[in-house]
Amino acid sequence: MTQSGHWISLKLKDATILNKTFKKYFKFGRNFAGEFVVIVLGVLAALAVESWSEDRNERTLEEDYLSRLIVDLGRDLQQIGQARWASFAQARATTTLLFAIDDPLAGEIPDFTESIKSIDFTVPATEVIDNTTMGGLVWMAKRSRSFSPSQATYDEMLATGRLLVIDDERLRTAVINYYSLTDGLSEMGEWIYEATTKLEEVLRPTGFNAFDYGYVDEPLPLLRDLNDLGIVLRDVRRRSLRQVSLLEQVEKEAKNLTNSIDEYLAAR
Repeated sequence: MTQSGHWISLKLKDATILNKTFKKYFKFGRNFAGEFVVIVLGVLAALAVESWSEDRNERTLEEDYLSRLIVDLGRDLQQIGQARWASFAQARATTTLLFAIDDPLAGEIPDFTESIKSIDFTVPATEVIDNTTMGGLVWMAKRSRSFSPSQATYDEMLATGRLLVIDDERLRTAVINYYSLTDGLSEMGEWIYEATTKLEEVLRPTGFNAFDYGYVDEPLPLLRDLNDLGIVLRDVRRRSLRQVSLLEQVEKEAKNLTNSIDEYLAAR
């Protein structure tokens, strides 16, 4: 064999070896790429299933919390109605007592809301002011009814960080705003209690400590002789009417929030 033929033979042999090596590594790379794709797809599928499951759990949790909030709001609305009636009754009783003791500012009723303006406070809570009815008037003037929202569900959502399970941002904000508004009523209850406690102190010299004042021969002269009674009664009235105004705001928000939650759940 000539030198050139030997060189060609070596080149062909090298090419054959290179070709076999290339095929070997190409097959290895193809197998590796296939396994890699399978692994990636498996991981992505697992993540997708996990995400779907997590989202489903969150939506279930969201529905549960919103349903519980509706129950809480229903209790709030019932309590608001009772507190409003008690506050109106307290304002009417204090006004009647102010007219009975001839307070010069008895007719100056604070204007807070349209519902308060629509009430004629010149119509007394009782037509006859005597030792029989005085007990009821004083009792109603001293009786305060505060509002305590049912916020166990809301507190749980805050404590666990699950407030964000409410997916709709506007609805979530409405929930936060509602319970922020109820904080003002809690403070209002303490404010009214302060005024009724002062009323108790002013009335103490009369001995009016029972609901039935039948044992008192002439209750009105005793009341008229009390220092600061008119001032304290006007303060109780002002605070009770202020509570009515706040209760109406909270009642409106509670109804709006209930309707929003109902519509949101119905659209799911």
